[in-house]
This record gives sequence, C-alpha cells and structure tokens, in this order.
Amino acid sequence: MRLPKLRELKEAVTAVVSKRFTTRFPIEPCVVPERYRGKPEFNMDTCIGCGACVNVCPSPGCLTMVDDLQSDPPVRRITHRYDTCIFCGNCEANCTTETGIKLSNQWDLAGLDRQAMSETHEFELQLCEKCGALIGTKKHLVWLYEKLGPLAYTNPSLLLAKSGELSTEPQNVQPPADKKAQTSDFMRILCPKCKCELNVRL
Repeated sequence: MRLPKLRELKEAVTAVVSKRFTTRFPIEPCVVPERYRGKPEFNMDTCIGCGACVNVCPSPGCLTMVDDLQSDPPVRRITHRYDTCIFCGNCEANCTTETGIKLSNQWDLAGLDRQAMSETHEFELQLCEKCGALIGTKKHLVWLYEKLGPLAYTNPSLLLAKSGELSTEPQNVQPPADKKAQTSDFMRILCPKCKCELNVRL
C-alpha cells in the first residue's frame, strides 16, 4: 500500500512544479496554430460578389445571397451568419478570385445576441441594357476584363463595364422603344440571350 501512495505523491508534486497544460484564457489571449480555421472574413477589395462561396457552403443558412432588382441601383446582398458556420473552408477553397474570402484565426465568437452574429455585404448589379435581365455584379465584369487582358476586347460588354468603372459620370442608358436588334446595340452591355440574337440577326 505504501508504494502506490508514494507514486501518487510524486505525480502531485510534479504537476505543481511543471508547466501548465491548459491556457490562461481569458486572462491571457489564446494563440492558435498558423493554419487554424476560424471565422471566414470577406476582403471587400477583392471580393466580386459572384456567389461562388454561397453555392458551395454546406451549412444551411450560413451564406445566403439575395438579388434586389427593385432597388435603385439594383444590388446583390450576401449575408454571412457565422453562428451557423462549421468552418469547413469550402468558401475559401472555391473563391473565384482566391482572396475574396479567407478563414481567419478568430475563434472566440460566442455572444448572447444571435442577430448580431451576421454580416451583410452589398454589390451593385449589372442588368442587360436591352431586356433588363440580370447579368451579374459590376465588380465581376470588371474582374473578368482585368483577368482576360487583351482577350477582353472581343467582348464589348466587358469593355463598357470597365469604362463605366473609370468614368466619373453616371451611366444612364435608356432602352429604345423598338426592341429589334440594331447596330447600335453592339456598344451596349447585353445579356447572353440578347447578344446571341444580335449576332444572329445582324
């Protein structure tokens, strides 16, 4: 009986003088590993609002996308609810620009108000100047122009989208009363359907 007691006493003394196994959070900040998968954060400088992250998110209600075509100007709202996020990293892995959304090292996301655990970002939409159909976000078109480089000159819509970004005057093009394809339509931002009809008829 004496030997087990001495072994337990030795373990107790060793535990008292040895280094702590647990962190001192919240007294001291917790340092997470370098590749820790924490809260996803949008980089609004490089995010183009394409919605790829929304399409691949497996968590219901975590990432949602709503296109408001009735607002002036029409906008796309992407909402991120990090209280339902499972931190899988699919949004970062499938980001179109590769840097639009990244998993940060923020892990202490607890709170008492679940309504405050969401972020909404707005992106201005580009509509077809002939039929009014949704094409995508303006940032997405500009990103395509910059990504394609000289090849973008084969698509007038991308050129106009880029020139619209650089222009200081508002672009307010009214659709003509005659909906038939016209030569002037080549210098308008068109959806794929209207562009196909234009190329076939002219």
